[in-house]
Amino acid sequence: MKLKLKEFFKKKEDEEQILFEEAQEDPDIRIEIFEMTPDPQEKEDFWTKIKKHEHLIKNRNILAMGILCIVLFGLGAFLFFHTGSTYITADRVEKNDVSGTKYLEFGDYFLKYSSDGVACVDSKSQVLWSSTFSMQAPFVDVCGTTAVIADQQGTQIYVYKEDGLAGEFQTRLPIQKARVASQGVVAVILEDEEVTWVNFYDAAGTLIAENRTTIDDFGYPLDMDLSPDGLKMAVSYMRVLGNKISTHIAFYNFGSAGQMELNNQVGELDADNVLAPEIFFCDNSTAVAVRTDGFTVFSGSQAPKEKKTVSFEQEILSTFYDGNRIGFVFDGGDSGHKYQMKVYNTGGKNTMQKYFDLQYNNITLQKDKIVMFNEKEFAVYKLNGQKKFQGKYRKPIQNVLDVRGFRKYMVITEDSADLVRLG
Repeated sequence: MKLKLKEFFKKKEDEEQILFEEAQEDPDIRIEIFEMTPDPQEKEDFWTKIKKHEHLIKNRNILAMGILCIVLFGLGAFLFFHTGSTYITADRVEKNDVSGTKYLEFGDYFLKYSSDGVACVDSKSQVLWSSTFSMQAPFVDVCGTTAVIADQQGTQIYVYKEDGLAGEFQTRLPIQKARVASQGVVAVILEDEEVTWVNFYDAAGTLIAENRTTIDDFGYPLDMDLSPDGLKMAVSYMRVLGNKISTHIAFYNFGSAGQMELNNQVGELDADNVLAPEIFFCDNSTAVAVRTDGFTVFSGSQAPKEKKTVSFEQEILSTFYDGNRIGFVFDGGDSGHKYQMKVYNTGGKNTMQKYFDLQYNNITLQKDKIVMFNEKEFAVYKLNGQKKFQGKYRKPIQNVLDVRGFRKYMVITEDSADLVRLG
């Protein structure tokens, strides 16, 4: 009899526990049990039990969320401040390229080119298209997803889009420099003994405009660039008068704003005792001239005018730029470091300065990352100056290119193209 009573009460406790667990999950069951309980004290005990359980669950959830936030914050802080030195090779493609093959970014892909031709490849070195030619000294200029390949001191010019060849033509005089705009128009500096021509062509080679200059007129052109829309051209000239040098910067507009101007010239700037060996467009209305004593920013959608000039007391060792950021490398001076790099925006504001010691052969700005390397090692910095990686590589490095994906880079060596993920 006692055994049956124990089984009865045990079964009742089990049923009550099951009901209580169901009441925790379903508010409707909770209300039904509450209304069916006749004893007020039992009702109060039931409700107190429910409240205690809810309070326990709430505290447990708060504790779990707190622990999760601490873990995520710690992981984020580690990734933010961590400087890696190791890498994992995700993929490797053995190269059968001819000697002197070079790689560079081309939209979402890469161009690899040599004196024998060019190919467009993805991050796994799979060929999308290829084109053959024969050049003595090919050089490339890229604007987004458009590229021009020209033969230095030769006469051949090829224009490519992401889907392949867009046009080809030959010039009548040796090519000194060539630049391309996004839609495929090309500006070329041609040399003809005492005369220099700055010509403007479409992708098929039709001459759109030409400008004849001599040293006595403007001087010798050192560099030039086209705006991405192809409507404006900037040229930096070097003038020599006796033992004095000076710079003449000219802007040309091939749209409606320049049709009524002589030779389409819409603006100019002269600077004494200084050279401007580099000039480039950041966008359709902003250009930057890198001078031997600093840099000058020009602004204007039709006729660019001087906006800001920043002067340096230190000698510029290297320049790197991409979009609206311009970077410079100087000697480290008395800092105890080999080098100092500074980054500026197109308003002339210094946004970052950082000392470093890597003896680099090349430094570039790629997708908001500063990448520098020599034959043995490479380093990656963020635009705020934080070093994200510096490590040695097992083979001599020819180039390092940022690719899509978390911490992914393509390392070009003499015999392979390696896809690596930085540690």
